[in-house]
Amino acid sequence: MRHKIKVIALDLDGVIYDGPSAVYPVAKALGIEKEFLEALVKVREKRASFREGIVEGSKIWMGVPVDRTLDSIIEHIPLMSGAEESILQLKAWGYEVGIISSGVSQFYLRPLTQRLQLDFAYSNILGETDGAHDGTVLHVMDGPAKAQAAATHLGNRGYSQENLASVGDGENDIDMFGISAFSIAFNPTSKAVSEAATLTINSKDLRDILLHFKPE
Repeated sequence: MRHKIKVIALDLDGVIYDGPSAVYPVAKALGIEKEFLEALVKVREKRASFREGIVEGSKIWMGVPVDRTLDSIIEHIPLMSGAEESILQLKAWGYEVGIISSGVSQFYLRPLTQRLQLDFAYSNILGETDGAHDGTVLHVMDGPAKAQAAATHLGNRGYSQENLASVGDGENDIDMFGISAFSIAFNPTSKAVSEAATLTINSKDLRDILLHFKPE
Protein backbone atom coordinates (compact mmCIF):
# COMPACT_ATOMS: atom_id res chain seq x y z
CA MET A 1 0.00 0.00 0.00
CA ARG A 2 2.68 2.52 0.99
CA HIS A 3 4.44 2.15 -2.35
CA LYS A 4 1.46 4.02 -3.83
CA ILE A 5 2.05 7.11 -1.67
CA LYS A 6 2.90 10.15 -3.78
CA VAL A 7 1.91 13.08 -1.55
CA ILE A 8 2.74 13.68 2.12
CA ALA A 9 0.78 16.36 3.97
CA LEU A 10 2.31 17.62 7.21
CA ASP A 11 0.73 19.61 10.00
CA LEU A 12 2.73 22.63 11.19
CA ASP A 13 2.16 23.16 14.92
CA GLY A 14 3.55 20.22 16.87
CA VAL A 15 5.03 18.55 13.80
CA ILE A 16 7.18 20.98 11.80
CA TYR A 17 7.21 23.52 14.63
CA ASP A 18 8.00 22.18 18.11
CA GLY A 19 5.21 23.86 20.03
CA PRO A 20 1.47 24.58 20.06
CA SER A 21 1.63 27.80 18.04
CA ALA A 22 4.15 28.72 15.35
CA VAL A 23 2.80 32.28 15.26
CA TYR A 24 3.73 32.94 18.89
CA PRO A 25 7.41 33.73 18.09
CA VAL A 26 6.22 36.19 15.45
CA ALA A 27 3.84 37.90 17.87
CA LYS A 28 6.65 38.11 20.41
CA ALA A 29 9.07 39.60 17.90
CA LEU A 30 6.45 42.19 16.90
CA GLY A 31 5.79 43.21 20.49
CA ILE A 32 2.19 41.94 20.52
CA GLU A 33 2.88 38.92 22.72
CA LYS A 34 0.53 40.26 25.41
CA GLU A 35 -2.32 40.71 22.94
CA PHE A 36 -1.71 37.20 21.56
CA LEU A 37 -1.90 35.60 25.01
CA GLU A 38 -4.93 37.68 25.97
CA ALA A 39 -6.72 36.48 22.85
CA LEU A 40 -5.99 32.87 23.80
CA VAL A 41 -7.39 33.41 27.28
CA LYS A 42 -10.50 35.08 25.88
CA VAL A 43 -11.13 32.17 23.51
CA ARG A 44 -10.75 29.63 26.32
CA GLU A 45 -13.00 31.55 28.71
CA LYS A 46 -15.72 31.81 26.07
CA ARG A 47 -15.27 28.14 25.18
CA ALA A 48 -15.26 29.36 21.62
CA SER A 49 -15.36 27.03 18.66
CA PHE A 50 -12.26 26.58 16.54
CA ARG A 51 -13.67 28.93 13.92
CA GLU A 52 -14.50 31.57 16.53
CA GLY A 53 -10.98 31.24 17.92
CA ILE A 54 -9.40 31.94 14.54
CA VAL A 55 -11.66 34.94 13.98
CA GLU A 56 -10.84 36.35 17.43
CA GLY A 57 -7.11 35.71 17.09
CA SER A 58 -6.90 37.39 13.70
CA LYS A 59 -7.87 40.73 15.22
CA ILE A 60 -4.52 41.20 16.96
CA TRP A 61 -2.72 41.29 13.60
CA MET A 62 -4.68 44.29 12.36
CA GLY A 63 -2.28 46.84 10.91
CA VAL A 64 0.69 44.47 10.79
CA PRO A 65 2.22 44.66 7.30
CA VAL A 66 2.02 41.69 4.98
CA ASP A 67 5.06 42.58 2.92
CA ARG A 68 8.36 40.76 3.24
CA THR A 69 9.64 42.79 6.19
CA LEU A 70 8.46 40.01 8.52
CA ASP A 71 9.81 37.13 6.47
CA SER A 72 13.19 37.13 8.22
CA ILE A 73 11.47 36.33 11.52
CA ILE A 74 9.79 33.26 10.06
CA GLU A 75 12.91 32.22 8.18
CA HIS A 76 14.82 31.90 11.46
CA ILE A 77 12.22 30.44 13.82
CA PRO A 78 13.53 27.20 15.41
CA LEU A 79 11.71 24.16 14.06
CA MET A 80 11.22 20.60 15.26
CA SER A 81 14.51 18.75 15.33
CA GLY A 82 15.07 17.09 11.97
CA ALA A 83 12.22 18.94 10.24
CA GLU A 84 14.25 20.47 7.43
CA GLU A 85 16.30 17.32 6.88
CA SER A 86 13.18 15.14 6.81
CA ILE A 87 11.45 17.24 4.17
CA LEU A 88 14.55 17.31 1.97
CA GLN A 89 14.93 13.54 2.28
CA LEU A 90 11.27 12.86 1.47
CA LYS A 91 11.53 15.07 -1.59
CA ALA A 92 14.75 13.32 -2.63
CA TRP A 93 12.81 10.05 -2.51
CA GLY A 94 10.34 11.54 -4.97
CA TYR A 95 7.42 12.52 -2.72
CA GLU A 96 5.49 15.75 -3.00
CA VAL A 97 5.70 17.28 0.46
CA GLY A 98 3.71 20.16 1.88
CA ILE A 99 2.01 21.69 4.89
CA ILE A 100 -1.68 21.98 5.65
CA SER A 101 -2.02 24.13 8.76
CA SER A 102 -4.88 25.36 10.93
CA GLY A 103 -2.65 27.66 12.94
CA VAL A 104 -1.12 30.17 10.53
CA SER A 105 -2.02 32.21 7.46
CA GLN A 106 -0.89 32.46 3.87
CA PHE A 107 1.44 35.29 4.88
CA TYR A 108 3.29 32.96 7.27
CA LEU A 109 3.49 30.04 4.85
CA ARG A 110 4.92 32.16 2.03
CA PRO A 111 8.45 32.46 3.53
CA LEU A 112 8.22 29.03 5.17
CA THR A 113 7.51 27.47 1.78
CA GLN A 114 10.73 28.97 0.46
CA ARG A 115 12.71 27.96 3.52
CA LEU A 116 11.57 24.32 3.41
CA GLN A 117 11.24 24.03 -0.39
CA LEU A 118 7.64 22.84 0.01
CA ASP A 119 5.61 21.61 -2.94
CA PHE A 120 2.37 22.99 -1.50
CA ALA A 121 1.12 24.92 1.53
CA TYR A 122 -2.46 25.59 2.67
CA SER A 123 -3.69 27.47 5.71
CA ASN A 124 -6.16 30.00 7.06
CA ILE A 125 -6.53 32.95 4.70
CA LEU A 126 -6.55 36.36 6.38
CA GLY A 127 -7.78 39.61 4.88
CA GLU A 128 -5.53 42.38 3.64
CA THR A 129 -6.14 46.07 3.04
CA ASP A 130 -3.50 48.50 1.76
CA GLY A 131 -0.66 46.07 2.40
CA ALA A 132 -1.56 45.20 5.98
CA HIS A 133 -3.67 42.70 7.89
CA ASP A 134 -7.18 44.09 8.27
CA GLY A 135 -8.29 41.78 11.08
CA THR A 136 -10.64 39.70 8.95
CA VAL A 137 -10.62 36.00 8.08
CA LEU A 138 -11.49 34.93 4.55
CA HIS A 139 -11.07 31.18 5.08
CA VAL A 140 -10.79 29.05 8.22
CA MET A 141 -8.71 25.89 7.88
CA ASP A 142 -10.51 23.70 10.41
CA GLY A 143 -10.43 19.89 10.41
CA PRO A 144 -12.87 19.30 7.53
CA ALA A 145 -11.21 22.08 5.53
CA LYS A 146 -7.80 20.42 5.97
CA ALA A 147 -9.18 17.20 4.53
CA GLN A 148 -10.79 19.13 1.67
CA ALA A 149 -7.55 20.97 0.91
CA ALA A 150 -5.71 17.66 0.73
CA ALA A 151 -8.41 16.11 -1.47
CA THR A 152 -8.41 19.11 -3.80
CA HIS A 153 -4.63 18.99 -4.11
CA LEU A 154 -4.78 15.29 -4.95
CA GLY A 155 -7.43 15.90 -7.59
CA ASN A 156 -5.46 18.72 -9.17
CA ARG A 157 -2.45 16.45 -9.43
CA GLY A 158 -4.40 13.53 -10.84
CA TYR A 159 -4.00 11.46 -7.68
CA SER A 160 -6.48 9.67 -5.41
CA GLN A 161 -6.68 9.06 -1.66
CA GLU A 162 -4.54 5.93 -2.00
CA ASN A 163 -1.70 8.27 -2.94
CA LEU A 164 -1.93 10.40 0.24
CA ALA A 165 -0.11 10.13 3.55
CA SER A 166 -0.46 12.61 6.38
CA VAL A 167 1.31 13.47 9.63
CA GLY A 168 -0.37 15.44 12.41
CA ASP A 169 -0.76 15.76 16.15
CA GLY A 170 -4.17 17.34 16.85
CA GLU A 171 -7.84 16.47 16.61
CA ASN A 172 -8.18 18.84 13.66
CA ASP A 173 -5.99 16.36 11.75
CA ILE A 174 -8.42 13.46 12.19
CA ASP A 175 -10.44 14.34 9.08
CA MET A 176 -7.25 14.44 7.04
CA PHE A 177 -6.21 11.07 8.48
CA GLY A 178 -9.59 9.77 7.34
CA ILE A 179 -8.85 10.37 3.67
CA SER A 180 -5.21 9.24 3.86
CA ALA A 181 -4.04 5.79 2.86
CA PHE A 182 -1.40 6.07 5.59
CA SER A 183 -1.24 8.44 8.56
CA ILE A 184 1.05 9.12 11.51
CA ALA A 185 -0.01 10.65 14.81
CA PHE A 186 3.19 12.49 15.78
CA ASN A 187 3.18 13.25 19.52
CA PRO A 188 -0.64 13.13 19.49
CA THR A 189 -2.44 15.54 21.79
CA SER A 190 -5.19 13.04 22.61
CA LYS A 191 -6.05 9.36 22.47
CA ALA A 192 -8.57 10.10 19.71
CA VAL A 193 -5.79 11.37 17.45
CA SER A 194 -3.72 8.26 18.00
CA GLU A 195 -6.68 5.97 17.39
CA ALA A 196 -7.49 7.73 14.11
CA ALA A 197 -3.99 7.28 12.69
CA THR A 198 -2.33 4.26 11.13
CA LEU A 199 0.43 4.46 13.72
CA THR A 200 1.73 6.71 16.49
CA ILE A 201 5.22 8.11 16.97
CA ASN A 202 6.27 9.88 20.16
CA SER A 203 9.49 11.70 19.42
CA LYS A 204 11.16 15.09 19.35
CA ASP A 205 12.90 14.33 16.06
CA LEU A 206 10.86 14.34 12.87
CA ARG A 207 13.41 12.11 11.18
CA ASP A 208 11.76 9.25 13.04
CA ILE A 209 9.00 9.26 10.43
CA LEU A 210 11.44 8.54 7.59
CA LEU A 211 11.61 4.80 8.23
CA HIS A 212 7.95 4.55 7.24
CA PHE A 213 8.45 6.28 3.88
CA LYS A 214 11.81 4.92 2.76
CA PRO A 215 11.43 3.30 -0.67
CA GLU A 216 11.84 -0.46 -0.71
